[in-house]
Amino acid sequence: MSAGATRTERLLLRRPGPDDLDGYLRLFLRPEVGEWLRPEPLDPFDEEEIRGLLSADLHHWEEHGFGLWAAVDPAGGSLIGRVGARWTAVEGEPAVELAWTILPERHGEGLAGEAAAAAVGLAGEREVGELVAMTLPRNHPSRRVAEKLGMRLDREIVHADLPHVLYRRALGPLS
Repeated sequence: MSAGATRTERLLLRRPGPDDLDGYLRLFLRPEVGEWLRPEPLDPFDEEEIRGLLSADLHHWEEHGFGLWAAVDPAGGSLIGRVGARWTAVEGEPAVELAWTILPERHGEGLAGEAAAAAVGLAGEREVGELVAMTLPRNHPSRRVAEKLGMRLDREIVHADLPHVLYRRALGPLS
């Protein structure tokens, strides 16, 4: 499959489209998701911001040929997450970020790691030299996902006006 779609053991990972807005709304309007992505003192996501997220994801795919996938449960066809790699900035420097968000009722199944591992593979094929991941220091489940993917804790940073921890993983031949 192309960068636009791939399968893992339990997921279909595909390029998002305009029809994914309802799935994005179901995902990002969940308070449990906001706890990690938009914690206080930030305001929760609203529908307009989520439309902007989807638009940005579509644009990233158009511009770079890769991006965040819509993670779909093949059994029911519903969007259960958003996972992949995208260009971002870390303290003003360009970087390719590995990101994952899964519906709360599907947490603990290993789906974030499964999908993110596919994104690591695609980044390697695209000759991305390094991936980063950023999470709130108290988000221990996401920290475990990063560590299981072979990422190493680099340092504390400020991202989106909040303290985060930065993980890094060089890509290339495994040592």
